[in-house]
Amino acid sequence: MGPVVVGDAPRTLVFSDPQFQGALPADYLTVTVTGPGMSASRQVYAGWDGGFTALSAFFTGLAEDWRGWQGERVFESVEGDLRIQATHDGHVNLRVLLWESTVGDGWRMEATVRIDAGESLSRVATEVASLVRSRGL
Repeated sequence: MGPVVVGDAPRTLVFSDPQFQGALPADYLTVTVTGPGMSASRQVYAGWDGGFTALSAFFTGLAEDWRGWQGERVFESVEGDLRIQATHDGHVNLRVLLWESTVGDGWRMEATVRIDAGESLSRVATEVASLVRSRGL
């Protein structure tokens, strides 16, 4: 399966290259965030027995409540290197934080990706669910 692209240029969130340590679902995903004039990418570890099932459930929950919700909903990877905060104002706004911390150096990128509630959100939920369960065979 190809990458899952959320949003439109210049602000996108892309999930790709699922990696598996054993059974499905994926244990690692490459996550890329783009904004005007910048881009960051890293491999993110799920860290749970269910792999990226939690990410899939996060997007499925947003799609099920496409008409809106109060406050924010959050997905965060076990190591905290990926955090997605979702709010709804008629559209779905995903505030994405992707970072890498290494000894001495590191980087952090934050961008807000906006997508339409309804069909676009449903497509993303379906594609993320497929990606985390696809070995690309």
